[in-house]
Amino acid sequence: MSEWVKVAAPATISNIGPGFDIFGMSLQNPFDTIEGKKIESGIVISEISGPGHEGIPVDPKKNSVSIAAAEVLRRCDADFGVEIKIKKGIRPCSGIGSSGASAAGGAYLAHVLTGEKLTNTEVVLCAAHAEDVTSGGFHADNVAPCILGGFTVIRSYEPFEVISIEPPENLGVVVAMPDIMVSTMESRKVLPQSVTVKDLVFHVGNASCMVHGMETGDIDLIGRSAQDAVFEPARTHLVPHLKEAEKMAMSVGAKASFLGGSGPCVISFFDKDDMEGEVIAEKIVKLYRDNDMHCDTWVTSWGTGCKRI
Repeated sequence: MSEWVKVAAPATISNIGPGFDIFGMSLQNPFDTIEGKKIESGIVISEISGPGHEGIPVDPKKNSVSIAAAEVLRRCDADFGVEIKIKKGIRPCSGIGSSGASAAGGAYLAHVLTGEKLTNTEVVLCAAHAEDVTSGGFHADNVAPCILGGFTVIRSYEPFEVISIEPPENLGVVVAMPDIMVSTMESRKVLPQSVTVKDLVFHVGNASCMVHGMETGDIDLIGRSAQDAVFEPARTHLVPHLKEAEKMAMSVGAKASFLGGSGPCVISFFDKDDMEGEVIAEKIVKLYRDNDMHCDTWVTSWGTGCKRI
């Protein structure tokens, strides 16, 4: 009887201001839990639970976890299949990498089951393959930090190259998720297909300083650099009260506040040495409550990525 292997696949923030499809960061909470064991052949999803599980396909050809796992098995020429159980801790259409956690968790689970024969970059590519199938675009800004941990920068997609940087210890994160759904596929349709030279220069300057801030532990610089002149403005209408929530967070001490991924999550950075993140969370929850909307929050920090538990 094959033993069950259990992995945790954390939520991630993508884009992070100027780094559309390039920057990502792993969080400590929330996270998905994915279990698997070897079977003779094929991939079977025997159980899905957690928030939003009703809309997640059980068909292994349509599920991010199983698509990514199958890609790892294929690359490793595995002579076995996998039975999978999925417990979602990250609601789909959240803006904090729900499908990315599924894809990364499936790839990492299969990586463990096959004896960890692949490089970390190859595991990321297997997970990105699943994202391509399920969300309509090959992007690794969620799956890269989910697998590698910390703050990740994708230098190039062709050829694929990604680096991971350990963010400052005192960088705190507040995740605020209003009770609306924004699908990645739909939110990508509203994006502009060209940008001005002025906006390009603005993004390169802020992106460069964001990386420097992460490497040197300069949280003030990280906060100043979390600027987006192109993609968040195009998506603002998808998330009610987004700009009000960001202003509210900044007014009580956040270093930055911005749209997480494709939304609807509002992400705020704060310095854990200066304040408690709960202050930010409470203000945003009240804003949405005053507008008759529910909002879930997590006060967390950056994390180390997928791990066996």
